[in-house]
Amino acid sequence: MSDIQIIETVTFRTIAGVSDSDLTAVAKGLNAYLDRCEGFRARTLYKDASGLWHEHYVWANDAAAKAADAGFMAAPEAQAFMALVDRDTVSMGHAPITLARTVSPETA
Repeated sequence: MSDIQIIETVTFRTIAGVSDSDLTAVAKGLNAYLDRCEGFRARTLYKDASGLWHEHYVWANDAAAKAADAGFMAAPEAQAFMALVDRDTVSMGHAPITLARTVSPETA
């Protein structure tokens, strides 16, 4: 396995009638699946001004990202999440992280 972290970027729109709070509640449920995935490092979810949702996952390496993707649709948490997503709008990609920096609250 490579030691290069991978960022997975997913964009999507929800189906009609799904509120932001509905999606967020179900998205929190995905944490149980992610906790079972070896190599999961971080996750961010947000919606832009156009209504497009963006989700970023950080994986320890390419193998971890691929393994998580392979098991995603079989997970009950993922099925609940995908029931709210307009599948025709989903776009996903993986890329190695070139540069990353985080700041701890103590130093911010």
